[in-house]
Amino acid sequence: MKMLYRRHDEFIEYTLSPDPAEALYWSTYRLKKGEIFLKVKLDRSITAEIRQEILDDILSLEPNPSKKSSAPADKIPKKRKTAKQQNAQARKTKRKTG
Repeated sequence: MKMLYRRHDEFIEYTLSPDPAEALYWSTYRLKKGEIFLKVKLDRSITAEIRQEILDDILSLEPNPSKKSSAPADKIPKKRKTAKQQNAQARKTKRKTG
């Protein structure tokens, strides 16, 4: 599938290839930057920058971005640490006789 991204009045062709390929149609799937491949050969730093822009653009257009974005900042408090178990005894080694 031919996909184009417009950057500074030029079009850059790219493809998406997740593993498995059907994952693009799943509602719970989160696209990764490593699954975006540019058809044009560019400098490594520029390629990474363009891939990040494409990923941000795709995630901003998702119908339910709350599922696709990163986790919110601690709405649920962290669980407290459990107390040391008192009913479980550590096994002691037997003395050797003889």
